[in-house]
Amino acid sequence: MTMKTVSLFLAAMMLAACLPALAGEAALTVTDMHGREITLEEPATRVVALQPADCEILCALGCEEALVGVGQYCDYPASIAGLPVVQSGSETNIEEILALNPQVVFMSDMAQSEEQVNQLEENGVRVVVSKAADIEGVYYAIRMFGTLMGRDEEAEAIVADMQNTFAEIKAKSADEGKTVYFEVSPLQWGLWTAGSGTFMDELAGICGLTNAFADVTDWAAISEEQVIERDPDYIVTITMYYGEGPTPVEEIMSREGWQDMKAVKNGAVFNASDSNTLSRPGPRLKDAAVELYTFITETAEEEVPAA
Repeated sequence: MTMKTVSLFLAAMMLAACLPALAGEAALTVTDMHGREITLEEPATRVVALQPADCEILCALGCEEALVGVGQYCDYPASIAGLPVVQSGSETNIEEILALNPQVVFMSDMAQSEEQVNQLEENGVRVVVSKAADIEGVYYAIRMFGTLMGRDEEAEAIVADMQNTFAEIKAKSADEGKTVYFEVSPLQWGLWTAGSGTFMDELAGICGLTNAFADVTDWAAISEEQVIERDPDYIVTITMYYGEGPTPVEEIMSREGWQDMKAVKNGAVFNASDSNTLSRPGPRLKDAAVELYTFITETAEEEVPAA
């Protein structure tokens, strides 16, 4: 064997030894929000999003073309309307999802079961679990999705945009000791509210308000008597209006026993133009903050007597 042949052989051996390391460097690894390590050899190109917030994050990242299916409650942006729709939660049909041949399925730990996760992964589908409760959790989810989709820069831009919007609103907001009650579930279905540790609670602080139920943790059931007793300055409802009967605001304003509450007397009851901006842990929380701040500011101006 000539020296030239030996040199080429050694060079080939060194290159072969380096290939596994190079492949490892190219791999995309994240820890999902259930503590599970997820590794992809390359950015995902075929994904299913079962939850609306996850779908919104993927689309905001510019990954709409990678979506091959969405959960039945995913409705934003409007351009996803033509995608195949699959069931989620207890009604999830694993075969229905597998038929779409996804590489990754994004799901929430609140809606899906461990058995469903195992079934998908046994069939070669990676499952990514999200459960963002607060704003920092939303940032984590955006960055996690960005890494798996090869969109790290886009993820950082979205996070920075949200942070800047929140900072601008907070800088303008005056903390006057006023309180807000978030009605997550209406009276007819049993009252639920957002307590501490939730993104709604944080939005209250950003807008210069104190959550009337800050002593409650996470999302919790409460009584009508508790709301009346705490007499909040503002009421925020996320109930959707479908065009029939009283609007969510009108329904709250007409409740028996609520007429003497400050929020009702002052007409300080807020329902976003799209309630999903406030109820989904995704990029549109910044839009919800802007709209809520605008409502608070305009309501405060109306309360000030003309000179």
